[in-house]
Amino acid sequence: MKTAFLWRRGLKALALAGATALVFGAGAAGAQIPPNGAPPATSVPGGPPGGAPQAPGGEGPGVPSQFGPPPPPPLTPAEKLVAELPPPMPGGIIPTAPVPAGAPMPNADPRDLQGTWIHNQKLEFRMQRDMYDVPVPYNMNGAKVLARRVNSLKNGAPFINASAMCRPPGPQWQRDLNFPFQIFQSKDWIEFVFEEYHGRWQVILDSAKTPPPAQKAYMGYSVGHWIGDTLVVESSDFKQALWLDVDGTPLSANGKLIQRIRKVDNGDHAPFLEVVTTIVDPTYYTRPWSVVRTFGWHPGLTVFNEYNCEEQIGDPSVRADAGLVPEPQD
Repeated sequence: MKTAFLWRRGLKALALAGATALVFGAGAAGAQIPPNGAPPATSVPGGPPGGAPQAPGGEGPGVPSQFGPPPPPPLTPAEKLVAELPPPMPGGIIPTAPVPAGAPMPNADPRDLQGTWIHNQKLEFRMQRDMYDVPVPYNMNGAKVLARRVNSLKNGAPFINASAMCRPPGPQWQRDLNFPFQIFQSKDWIEFVFEEYHGRWQVILDSAKTPPPAQKAYMGYSVGHWIGDTLVVESSDFKQALWLDVDGTPLSANGKLIQRIRKVDNGDHAPFLEVVTTIVDPTYYTRPWSVVRTFGWHPGLTVFNEYNCEEQIGDPSVRADAGLVPEPQD
């Protein structure tokens, strides 16, 4: 119990967004969920979603040509800039006790997501590749923003971001951390409540009853609908540009996050949520790209530990100044 407490205590420094290097970022390869929520077709890392790539010589899927595969194309200037950045710090995961054999399980209804969940993957500080193991498709604007943020940390003067000011960091970063969250839902909305930052992410299911607010929110405006047993949520109208991870993978204020969420139960007493997030942002990327995350069922974490984000920005008993500086604006 003491070990788990110390892990959680140390991760409070996450809000410094890498300045203290105490957080873990997230990433894992997975399989794209089709819009109808059906199980994904077989795919190959780096290949098109849902099928094997055509062989270079045209002989058919999986059959090499007599000359072998063609050489990879040369890096674009944006790809070269990103490739030359210092690598991110290695990630890890907080150990949690296994769910006891007699613990309650989620509702059998696949559209009932309620309960307590926690990230169950090793995390990364920076999302470098998508769910098909393809490099993130930066354009030059996006590459320059990422380079500026990564180099600011390398130079010992990291930039201020929302989490460093105890502001909601946006749905992706909020979900992407090793803190538990709970889901509550009704016929008109689904609410995600997080231990970290005491964050809240509200998904509206009936936009006619809850239209966009007059003032934009840090977490944006999220509208969801069911396709089969997959909840599809589009988040947009963010109050400000977001960092998608600790190193500062960017999303502009006009960008969108499309999340496909489904509950998976393989009958092994280890149900989980699968969340495929597609980033749509022509400001910083040449095309949409997707990452996948999973979150394990953990009813033993329903009672949240206290989380005091304000410690890092004014409590005299802790280091109050992490050396963060304002980020230049484009």
